[in-house]
Amino acid sequence: MKVIAFVGSPRKGGNTDRLVEEILTGAMEAGHQTEKVYLMDYALTPIDAVYGDEMSWTDPRQDVADELINKMVQADVVVLGSPVYWFGISGLLKLFIDRWSLYQRDGQRLMELTAGRRMVVVLAMADPQPGYVETVLAPLRQAAKWLKMEWAGQVIASGVSDPGDIESHPQALSEARELGKSL
Repeated sequence: MKVIAFVGSPRKGGNTDRLVEEILTGAMEAGHQTEKVYLMDYALTPIDAVYGDEMSWTDPRQDVADELINKMVQADVVVLGSPVYWFGISGLLKLFIDRWSLYQRDGQRLMELTAGRRMVVVLAMADPQPGYVETVLAPLRQAAKWLKMEWAGQVIASGVSDPGDIESHPQALSEARELGKSL
């Protein structure tokens, strides 16, 4: 099984990255192939406006969105990792998700290419009491549903802001590794 993780944090080695790494470590321990993609390493551009019949939509830009989405389509499990900024996912991850709208291959929309796969979400946030976390998760759950993917779980770490704060949250790190093993 192939597990791919897209890290939507601009901070390599930060709290989001560490949680994603634990999921991937657990997945490797379970015998799965893994890959981690840092979205900040790619020049993604915003989605263009599209009109008309959905099946005629095309994305004429020659940036990396198709390359990244191709990786997603080839995986069995997709992990989306993001810090929470202003009560939502990072702009990096949102740019990537927005670009899913125009992806088609051989007349198939993305939802037909991802049907039956699984999605995992990782969120790291500074707020120690994030009563709003479900509002952050709701669009991601809806995206999984739209893509006909199974929601395979989430790991939420609150009260983590500075690099390394996650190390004082061993329960979140353990939860992430166990989730990775269960995939």
